[in-house]
Amino acid sequence: MPASSALELPIAEAVHAAASGIERRIHQRLRPEEVQWLRTVRLKNGPEVSLVDISSGGALVEARVQLKPGSSVTLQMTTSGRLVEIASDVLRCGIATLDGAATYRGAFVFAQPIEIVELGRAHLSGGIDRAAAAAAWQKIVVRYREGSTLKGYTVDFHPSRGHFSLWPSVDAHKSERVMVPLARLKALFFVKTFDGNKWRVAAESPHAASAGRKIEVTFFDKEVVRGTTLGYRPDGVGFFITPLDSGSNNQRVFVVNSAVHQVKFP
Repeated sequence: MPASSALELPIAEAVHAAASGIERRIHQRLRPEEVQWLRTVRLKNGPEVSLVDISSGGALVEARVQLKPGSSVTLQMTTSGRLVEIASDVLRCGIATLDGAATYRGAFVFAQPIEIVELGRAHLSGGIDRAAAAAAWQKIVVRYREGSTLKGYTVDFHPSRGHFSLWPSVDAHKSERVMVPLARLKALFFVKTFDGNKWRVAAESPHAASAGRKIEVTFFDKEVVRGTTLGYRPDGVGFFITPLDSGSNNQRVFVVNSAVHQVKFP
């Protein structure tokens, strides 16, 4: 049965309407060790974050990017290949540590409370089925600095790891995977399709995403990418950009800093 939204059906049933006036503080908070089935939490079109605690009404996370109180953000959570997207508002955000690069601690309140027990049951009873697992895989186009290109699927990309695996298909044998080192790359393009439309002229959408800061990146090979970013860090490995053109085949781009010639903030 096809999903009718970004939620996998067993998880969608766990999300219910919010009662008016409910505050996050009245919900029981669970720490990461109490929800080990919750594999990852990330900002949609942004970086992965570290979970501090979660309740039916919201979550507390730590991130390398500063979050703007009052802004609306979609949190993406995965459980053994299942994906759930939760519309949230940033309640507050402050500096958690200053050891090297700053780490920020942000509190999110969910637009609709979730039933965490049901999320856990969906994980335990559902296992990894083909349709659910496919939702966790991401189509990417890998561009090396010297100009070569690879296309495939990944499920383990994270900037902090220094490398990730690229698979020709979601059901490929382990022997077919390629380990890709970030240090050699120009950028990773997370795409809707591998074909794209080379004749399409990019244009900023009238209702371009307002989350994040507008940015223009020029690579050493003169290619220019424009979009918005929630986490630009010139001293890091790289950063994510969301295209201003909502019709672009690129859903988001991870730019590798060592391949960048110039950055502007229009």
